[in-house]
Amino acid sequence: MKLEKGFWYFAHPYTAKDKDGNYVSEAENANYFLANQRAAELLKRGYNIYSPISHTHPIHIACVEFLRNHEHEIWYELDNDLIERTNFTGIILAPNWETSKGCKDELELFKKKGLDVLLFTEVMKEDAIYT
Repeated sequence: MKLEKGFWYFAHPYTAKDKDGNYVSEAENANYFLANQRAAELLKRGYNIYSPISHTHPIHIACVEFLRNHEHEIWYELDNDLIERTNFTGIILAPNWETSKGCKDELELFKKKGLDVLLFTEVMKEDAIYT
């Protein structure tokens, strides 16, 4: 039986830049795969989630213009709109969220709405219901 744990927004770091401030697409791809692995772990513990990295990265890499222009702003706008319009239970913050401008901004939106905040590392202490 699946536990009712609400509908959560999974905030995960994505953007990666080198020491000169250039975007590093290989590192962003690695963050995408890590976000997917972590999203799967949340699902295994019964959390219904929206993972913006998991759900939008395939669109991002499918568009030459997005890649060429290192488009990130469109995704911030989409994510913020989803947060405002969706009845999320709260936000789950991935490890190293505090190094991500996007994650910090998303956290502030959830705090303003008075919604729950969970840490991925704490959720991982729960037993998986799917193994």
